[in-house]
Amino acid sequence: MSDQPNICWCCGQEHGVLPFSLLADSPDAYVALSDDERKTRAVLSSEQCIIEQEQFFVRGCIEIPIRGTDGVFLWGVWAKVEDQVFDAISEHWDMEGRETKVGPYEGLLANSLSLYPRTLDLKVKIQIMPVGVRPLFRIEDVDHSLAIEQKYGITPEHAQEYSCHLLRIASS
Repeated sequence: MSDQPNICWCCGQEHGVLPFSLLADSPDAYVALSDDERKTRAVLSSEQCIIEQEQFFVRGCIEIPIRGTDGVFLWGVWAKVEDQVFDAISEHWDMEGRETKVGPYEGLLANSLSLYPRTLDLKVKIQIMPVGVRPLFRIEDVDHSLAIEQKYGITPEHAQEYSCHLLRIASS
């Protein structure tokens, strides 16, 4: 083992261990509200969000395989869904075996991901997972670069570059 610092080849800075995930705390529509509007017009939990009983969101994950490894680059994001879909997901939230009994559902990606061309409102397929695991989102627009990466994966170097970029954004 070397005592040398782990210098990032991408930016020349020392990061330590790079995270291979980004987790959006809320949908972009929630972020766009003022503090007062959030208090009076919206409800946000760790897994669901409702704005004015008109917009309904669920939290899930987009997994990008990292080629040559068992790992994934994970985007923890939100999807906007119809109220009936929101109700169905909520109704089965704690049901064992739900992943084989409900879904998949349709939704729209509710976060802008700065590393890609426009991602807000991309159509997603929502695959329900076992209790305790967030749903998986599959990008439906097969020509979008995010969908291509989701299907074919990215290199470990690409994952490191993404992590470096996201750390720089977070620290600015």
